[in-house]
Amino acid sequence: MNLIDRFNTVFFRTYTYRILDNFFELALDLLPFLLAGIFVVALLQRFIPRLPQIAILRTDSPLGIATAALAGMAAPLPVYLAVPFTAVLLAAGIPGPVVIAFLVACPLIDPNLFLLTWGAFGPSMAIARVLTAFCLGAGAGFLCKNLSGIFTLRPSADLTASARDTRSFGKPFRTALLKQSLFILKIFSISLLLSAALKALVPPEFVRALFSGSGYSAILIAIALGVPFYQCGGASIPIMEALHQLGLSGGAVLAFFISGPATKLSALYAFQAGFGLRAVVLYVALTMAGAFLAGIFYSVVI
Repeated sequence: MNLIDRFNTVFFRTYTYRILDNFFELALDLLPFLLAGIFVVALLQRFIPRLPQIAILRTDSPLGIATAALAGMAAPLPVYLAVPFTAVLLAAGIPGPVVIAFLVACPLIDPNLFLLTWGAFGPSMAIARVLTAFCLGAGAGFLCKNLSGIFTLRPSADLTASARDTRSFGKPFRTALLKQSLFILKIFSISLLLSAALKALVPPEFVRALFSGSGYSAILIAIALGVPFYQCGGASIPIMEALHQLGLSGGAVLAFFISGPATKLSALYAFQAGFGLRAVVLYVALTMAGAFLAGIFYSVVI
């Protein structure tokens, strides 16, 4: 056996090889969905400035709140941009309940996350994320409307001033496509590498033991994991796919996807700076409850 053959024999038995093999396997599975998502996100960014011009959003009717939730789900905005964008909506005369519906639904799903979730977990998980995001967004809007005498959406002066950060919306499609491609591919590549290492190094028995309790406890643990581990919506998908393959239940995965955006420090800080501590508490409570109920329902139905 020559030196090259010996090297290959040894290398194929190493964790490095297993990590690289998992990395390229995950990349090939998700790449078509990732590229389609980047294209859709770049396209949608051109239409975000037109939201205040939609007549149905100017009333806090059930149809207006539902439309705002759908618009939030379609808007490819991170929370730190979605929050200042609400200043634009409020200044344009959009009612508070409609703005809340948009804001709550916005970080939970977007076209890129939908396509990536479909590619990693199949249609049931992707549709479950959409339905949960819509229910939470619309529910938050109706709750804000019914609590109008107790809770009023009042943006801070800093939030109104930060609306200038939305100047990047409506950029030319080619510019938006390039910017989105560079950002998403960088984050996603790091996530794939972490997922590949997780899949290669973590024994399935460990994951099964960690989440071996009742369906309730597994979902609660997944919600708790969203606090320190959720960083980016797209980047979390390969990691959760690896954990799912190691034994994590679908209901726990869905709960993580819903709770994670609400507990990101950047999201909490943006809400606190824009609307105050009271709004943060209501937002977190609503999202945590929604994540738990969605996880339980998914576990029972699917």
